[in-house]
Amino acid sequence: DNISLSVRAGEVVGLGGLDGQGQRELLLAFFGVLRGLSGEILIDGKPVSIASPTEASHGRIGMALIPEDRKTEGLMLPMTVRENLSFAALDRLSKAGIIDRVAEQRLIDDMVGLLAIKTAGLDIPVGALSGGNQQKVVIAKWLMRQPRIILLNDPTRGIDVGTKQEIYQLMRKLADAGAAILFYSTDYDELIGCCDRVLVLYDGAVKRELVGDGITEHALIASALNIHGDASRIELGGKA
Repeated sequence: DNISLSVRAGEVVGLGGLDGQGQRELLLAFFGVLRGLSGEILIDGKPVSIASPTEASHGRIGMALIPEDRKTEGLMLPMTVRENLSFAALDRLSKAGIIDRVAEQRLIDDMVGLLAIKTAGLDIPVGALSGGNQQKVVIAKWLMRQPRIILLNDPTRGIDVGTKQEIYQLMRKLADAGAAILFYSTDYDELIGCCDRVLVLYDGAVKRELVGDGITEHALIASALNIHGDASRIELGGKA
């Protein structure tokens, strides 16, 4: 309830606040995982209805969700790196139920290069990769769909510092290429370093918006403990 926000193309917008204030639920609701919530979502100024992750990720909506738990929500660990990468984009890679293996390989090679995924091969179980490289596979599989709206749910939790930096750089690169990015993190340094704006949530509502140089640790903490604000209209992916 009581949430109003907008995310423009080319922008990284952070979700701040104390952990457990509705940030994860908000992302899951956008992606059609949580249902039964009231409100309106606009894309390019037009209302859309999202009843499932399939609806969110397909068609003109073009949304992707990078989940918090890569092992249980993001990957099929016994399956190969190749299978995990291709899974989210099978409809784009297939015609009449037959996968275009040439197009698949080209796209996989592009993603492995873009994210600098370190693997002994594409046909080994993804569970054999390091935690950081597993998370890169999660991100890469959704980028295979060329999403225009990217939701990230605490994507760097539990991975090494080097991989974190690579993910930060990738987020900015994707935004510069025109993606609209909504990014929840429990790490204030990430919000300060990565975001154009930060929306601070408290008890399921947006309480304050921080912009540019106003995104500081002091402001994030003070806002997380503040109680004021309202609303209930959401716009994603509009033009800057």
